[in-house]
Amino acid sequence: MEFLGVGTRTGKLATASRSGAPHVAPIWFVVDGGDLVFTTGEDTVKGRHLRANPRAALTVDVDQYPYDFVVVRGPVGIEPAAPDLLDWATRIAERYVPEGQAPEYGRRNAVPDELLCRLHIERITGARDIAL
Repeated sequence: MEFLGVGTRTGKLATASRSGAPHVAPIWFVVDGGDLVFTTGEDTVKGRHLRANPRAALTVDVDQYPYDFVVVRGPVGIEPAAPDLLDWATRIAERYVPEGQAPEYGRRNAVPDELLCRLHIERITGARDIAL
């Protein structure tokens, strides 16, 4: 779990529509216990897929030699109009934006059509130093 929360590593979130059409997109996220917390717009491909099929996989990697990666899978809880959306959006931004800018990004991302999402980690796999 520590690997997932280090630095500004983005996740690549894989979702599928009800019919199984795949989609992968980069996301910002934070680790909260056994969950990965992120936001997405209600009308994005991610948002539509997660409402239709609330399961996902996410990978995080280190793209420098000797290369490391982690893949997690699990159900995704979705909360529209979450009362704590601004808090979470700001916490997520704190991980990725320059110091002092997180409140601005939090406000920008805590809009009415934004979904608060929690990927509950059911399975986690990965490898370190895969090129050695």
